[in-house]
Amino acid sequence: MTRLLEDDALRLLREAGISVPDFETVKTVDAAVDATQGLGGRAVLKALIPAGGRGKAGAVRLVESPNEAGAFAASLLGQEILHYPVTELLVSAPVDIAREVFVSFAFDSETKKPVLLFSAKGGVDIETILDKHPASLIRQPLSLLTGFSKTDAHALTEAAGLNEPMAKNVAKVLVILWQVFTEREAELLEVNPLVLAPDSLVTAPTAVLNLDEQAMARHDDLTVATDRIRTNGWRPLTELELEMREIDATDIGSSIRFNEFPEGDIALMVSGGGTGMSALDAIYQAGGRPACTMDITPGQIEEKTYLATKAILSRPNVKGLLAGSPFINFIPVDIKVRGTMRALEELKIDPTEFPIVFRFDGPNIDAAKECSAALPGICFLDAATPMEEAAIEIVKRTYGTDAL
Repeated sequence: MTRLLEDDALRLLREAGISVPDFETVKTVDAAVDATQGLGGRAVLKALIPAGGRGKAGAVRLVESPNEAGAFAASLLGQEILHYPVTELLVSAPVDIAREVFVSFAFDSETKKPVLLFSAKGGVDIETILDKHPASLIRQPLSLLTGFSKTDAHALTEAAGLNEPMAKNVAKVLVILWQVFTEREAELLEVNPLVLAPDSLVTAPTAVLNLDEQAMARHDDLTVATDRIRTNGWRPLTELELEMREIDATDIGSSIRFNEFPEGDIALMVSGGGTGMSALDAIYQAGGRPACTMDITPGQIEEKTYLATKAILSRPNVKGLLAGSPFINFIPVDIKVRGTMRALEELKIDPTEFPIVFRFDGPNIDAAKECSAALPGICFLDAATPMEEAAIEIVKRTYGTDAL
């Protein structure tokens, strides 16, 4: 998942024809003061970080003067809020609010199809509102084939209880949001609140836009906006995660998916999406502490595997390694193993003291076993052993047989 920062999300909505407030992105106190002055002396200041809950965290404020803007900017810049360092602020014009509604285009986790969530009762306290008024939330399944027409949108806004001309105006915006959601291959597009002014005009003062990372090659214009160093929507990237991105960039023919768990001590380098997750669960259930997860797609991966293994095992907290994959149709097993072995030999790791479990299946499995034999002590398992048992084995070897 790639999450745009709010200013970039608002720019996309504005380009699509949706009304958004005038805004400016600033990095200094003086720039915040000047931006507020340029907006007429009143503004909404927000910490520009990829996280929800900024308002409740005290990182959003309506300021009534440039001086107040400067003081608030000084209190935010350089601070850490919701685990993110604040280096930029969004300074936007206030909007007149007659009504707030909630809009979210997403994908249903069960059907894997798009869905529109809409409520005529929106706002920053949307969870509380929906708890009190659950019937106000309309859940409308959508189809990428048949789309979402103005007629569909108008019927929905009327069903939600909006009167004219609000119902018609909101419907127009919903159709545009759907177009942005589909054309940008988004996973989530949420506007809360979508604001209706006293004259019934509709404005989006905020937006959350999460994009499909695998689709980004088709959206070159968003390369800068989706820089994961700025927009990682879970937490700031660790030093190792940043290093892994540099390693991944050495060859565009394959892709590394990597997450670090700094408190863990068993490196998990298991490819094959579901297989990796099963191994992760098995390690946890056996009482282990994973230090990372890593998946790599097919390609010229020996060098990447070498560099990644070396980076991961150089971390002092890592005490064991489980590497493997299910049957590989595109990559001979010995290629992956060679990359890992190069790192082990260069780091002078002794598998009799540092537990290592391989569990691979696929072409050239015998050559891979022969390669791994160069370092005595590696436990090499093949298709006869489920990956879950391999995960249990690395836990036993890392913590001792009594760990379970």
